[in-house]
Amino acid sequence: MHGEDTHSVEFSTLNERVEQLISTRKIRRKSEAPIYLLLKHRFYAEEDAIAESYTDGGNDCGIDAIYIERNREQPLIHILQSKFHESTRKSRAHFKAASLEKIDRFFEIVKDRTCKLSKIANAALEQKIIEIRELTEADFPEFKVWLLSNGTPCVDHEIAPLRDRILRQKIQVEEFHLHEFIEFCINRRGIRTDHTFSARETGILEYGPSELQSLVGFISARELYGLIKDSANDQKIDYSLFDMNVRGFLGLDNNINKEIYKSALSNNNIHFSSFNNGITIIGSSIKVMRMSDQPKIGIKNISIVNGAQTCSAIFDAMKEDYPDFTKFDRLSVLFRLFATEDRDLIDKISLSTNSQNRVNPRDLKANDKTQVDLEQKLLKHGIRYIRKRGDLGQSTGDLIPLDAMRAGQIILSYVHLEPASAKRDSDNIFADNYGKIFHNVDIERLVEASRLFDLIDYQRDVIADNLRIRGAYRTENTFVTYGAFHILAVCSILKERNREIDDNVVIEKAIEIIGRVLAKNRHPAYYSFFRNPEMSRAILNEAWQPDLFD
Repeated sequence: MHGEDTHSVEFSTLNERVEQLISTRKIRRKSEAPIYLLLKHRFYAEEDAIAESYTDGGNDCGIDAIYIERNREQPLIHILQSKFHESTRKSRAHFKAASLEKIDRFFEIVKDRTCKLSKIANAALEQKIIEIRELTEADFPEFKVWLLSNGTPCVDHEIAPLRDRILRQKIQVEEFHLHEFIEFCINRRGIRTDHTFSARETGILEYGPSELQSLVGFISARELYGLIKDSANDQKIDYSLFDMNVRGFLGLDNNINKEIYKSALSNNNIHFSSFNNGITIIGSSIKVMRMSDQPKIGIKNISIVNGAQTCSAIFDAMKEDYPDFTKFDRLSVLFRLFATEDRDLIDKISLSTNSQNRVNPRDLKANDKTQVDLEQKLLKHGIRYIRKRGDLGQSTGDLIPLDAMRAGQIILSYVHLEPASAKRDSDNIFADNYGKIFHNVDIERLVEASRLFDLIDYQRDVIADNLRIRGAYRTENTFVTYGAFHILAVCSILKERNREIDDNVVIEKAIEIIGRVLAKNRHPAYYSFFRNPEMSRAILNEAWQPDLFD
């Protein structure tokens, strides 16, 4: 497939994925799809964080979403402008670079502490501006602007002067459009199933034959570039080569990547392998031919499970001199190569060799007996329990989808009355808190809590829609977007006090209670409020007050 035909096929493929996201209630409308897919696949953002990121609507200053990465040495604030095209014809139009001009107005508002935010920004954007102001007071955050669409990139000569102007403010601009969404978020495996490269003349160490055939050696920068480049574009990485656990670490978005990049470009890059841990590769089978001084290696179904940062940084450094790679002739990278199709073994290899990238503990628990048993029990209640991250967004038919991470957050909130932990410590749900949450789960109570949370989620959607259509002044309880788990925890207390209370009534009462606590605390920033354990205790104490059912 080439030219326009490729564009049409990619547009159709992405649209199918978007329809799945709508049918499984991951997004409310198609216009949210680019934002959802980028945050889910690029940053592994949880559903709750994605819901909090949307700012699209009246008085949005041209900003459709804001996502803040806080688990970094310096926080990184991502400002998203997004466009979703309904037809293939419209998607062929270039993204309008002029939209970047709205960014200046946004930063003026962020800097001006005297302006009344409620008059110039919608409620969702107002909360994000408050968050950003708090961050700039406490830290030195970096900023990146993303231009997203299911269409075509900006015209180079139109975006170049705007990008340069924004870059002078030390704000990066990155585009992410139809082809990137297909390669980064949709494709699991590239077109090529067979890959070959030559190791350095120093040779390789081979272990086997055994249950796990393995090789260790060095690969030159030139060979590495050829291995990971996109077959359709020599200056793009083939994202499908990277295991889903590490794809999110491609790009020069953090200090580790920047240091690797500088090391690759240095005049002493001959020493690169002495300061870098190398890469770990897995294939379903491998072959070795030693008929030259540089052993030739063939791999079927390659997956790079560790070293995405190394690959990405070297690739970006070499692109600077494309196609003359002379500067990198002496650069070598250590590689470890394993042949196996055992998923559990792959997970263990990824975890044990991984020092640069986060391996999500959820993936290692997906096949745990506790998770499998929970899936079977929930199926009897008409619920499709989604154990694996890769299954998110897939059709569940008539079954109600329940993601494993969301289930853990629901149990923490409804059973253990720890809503702040559900928001703040979600990384520990499949780690330190795993036994506490998932062992001996009361299925009936989980089903009840899940039903209530779906109703709360619906309320959140209604409020978000009202904000877009009617504006902040005519929309009540805008905090629900941030406080869903706290509402659920209060519902648990109220249900314990009165088992006969109607689901919708109990949710209304829970929202009233949280509204009172917010008012007592003079309506602080929602992000901080709902992650503060002290505020959570205040909310739960309010729920136990004796006059609630009078």
